[in-house]
Amino acid sequence: MKNKRILITGALGQLGLALIRALSKQENTYVLATDINIPKDKLSVDFEHVNALNKNRLESLITKYEINCIYHFAAILSANGENNPFMSWDVNVNSFQVVVSLAIKHKIQRLFWPSSIAVYGRDKNPINAPQQVDMNPLTIYGVSKLASEKLIMYYHYKYNIDIRSLRLPGVLSSDLVGGGTTDYAIEMVQAAKNRIPYTCFLAPQTELPMVYIDDVIMAMQQLMEADFSTHQRTHSYNIMGFRLTPRKLENQLKKMGFPVVVNYNIDYRQQIAESWPQTIDDQLAKKDWGWTPKFDLKRSVKRMLS
Repeated sequence: MKNKRILITGALGQLGLALIRALSKQENTYVLATDINIPKDKLSVDFEHVNALNKNRLESLITKYEINCIYHFAAILSANGENNPFMSWDVNVNSFQVVVSLAIKHKIQRLFWPSSIAVYGRDKNPINAPQQVDMNPLTIYGVSKLASEKLIMYYHYKYNIDIRSLRLPGVLSSDLVGGGTTDYAIEMVQAAKNRIPYTCFLAPQTELPMVYIDDVIMAMQQLMEADFSTHQRTHSYNIMGFRLTPRKLENQLKKMGFPVVVNYNIDYRQQIAESWPQTIDDQLAKKDWGWTPKFDLKRSVKRMLS
């Protein structure tokens, strides 16, 4: 796409902030960030305060700024979602409906929306979970993500709208917004950096797939630029970088000279984590558009510490 005019919803979240940093460096790219919250620091792009459920307001922005591409990140994450499942469904699914309906009406060229490994359930294959398998998620976050994955397929076939998606594992970065089940990893690194003890809410051997934020942004950009005119594509690609447990992260920090003291106080997020796969199969992303992660655990932690 040339002369991209991009709208980001939920732009003050972990994915949005990282994408803003990447897109602000590109030529011929205009970015409008939107969020229900107000930024604490000045952004490098234009910002509008808006609720992603406000269809009329979003439509006015799409028209005013001549938007031709949307990244829809507005969502309530897994842990917070369990505290208010009805609100979580409203935000996660109905805001998706709002954005897609506007994209269809205004002929938006391309739309990105992130899914999650939360779509898997206890009956999934815990090791190397397949790209396509029966899914019975146990959280409202997973249910809402799976519903929207199905809607992507429906809207693609009915309206021929180009919606692209990644099914993300835990994402490591220096931006901690909160509300997720894999947040422990970011919190532990920050505690180590600040030389303070950390209390982890997951059991030490709880293994989950992870990926570093720079790899996620690279994957988004590769996927959004990929040419699918010659072959069929899946509608939400698995990607992952490495597998991680709290104990493994604790040991990695100590190897790097940060003797973090970690205590374990398991809470309701343990059950959420146990319903997710330990690793996922991302071979289809590698085959279809060349996905290859660059960050392993050591390099990810080093970047977060710096």
